[in-house]
Amino acid sequence: MIIKPYVKPNYETMLITSKANHKDYEIFIAKPLDESAKDGYGAIYVLDGNGLFETAAEITRLLTRKPKGYPPAIVVGIGYPGGEAFDTVRRTYDLTMPAELANLPKRPNGEPWPEFGGADELLAFFEKELMPAIAQRFVINKQKQALFGHSFGGLFVLHALFTQPTLFSHYIASSASIWWNDYALLKEYENFKADLHSNTLSQLPKTLMIAGGEELDYMVKDSLDLCNSMMALHLPSFEVSWALLEQEEHVSVISGAISRAVKFLLTTSSDLS
Repeated sequence: MIIKPYVKPNYETMLITSKANHKDYEIFIAKPLDESAKDGYGAIYVLDGNGLFETAAEITRLLTRKPKGYPPAIVVGIGYPGGEAFDTVRRTYDLTMPAELANLPKRPNGEPWPEFGGADELLAFFEKELMPAIAQRFVINKQKQALFGHSFGGLFVLHALFTQPTLFSHYIASSASIWWNDYALLKEYENFKADLHSNTLSQLPKTLMIAGGEELDYMVKDSLDLCNSMMALHLPSFEVSWALLEQEEHVSVISGAISRAVKFLLTTSSDLS
């Protein structure tokens, strides 16, 4: 009997040392098996790539199967060297904004918070290094580039939207940790709203989905309140959707949120229930 490792033929990885923060990133890529549409491939960038990339890649593969599937898309997972599904230290730094320690709750395990506040460095990595590297290898439809994140990743997605709204076309925030630093994200939102009325941003298509499960009451309320506020903007160029995944908790909600994220990116309809 010959036993061989099971390797997906369209998966590959690459290691990039970021110029923004001099940290190593393991990048996971799922290449579509089909040719792109004439405008290029859609691309979905998935945070916490060690834990979420394969789920996102397989969901995308199933949803884009011919003859009736959505157009093919590339999945890019942003992860870290090593085998951990969720690198607590690295992700805490990468996915959070600077904060006052007094504004942070005690961690459930009682340990001190790891270093935090590197979100803008990760955004710089996306803009100046990772996304150009992907665009060099594949023809990418710039109107179909999504960012997906869960929990701290959801916080990062919203921070990216509010501070770099032109970087992606679609933003999907799952179970976002809006509470971070005593809700400092909402100040970013107020600045974002003011900028939306400028001639530049008011004509820029922006698409957001906020997703969540039956989690802690304040997490659901925080996400729904923000979503309702953004829906009330009534800007034709800014589409906002809410997805509540019933009977799913903080971990089990992830696969359903990713499924909706893929459909959200690859369809023109926002009715994804």
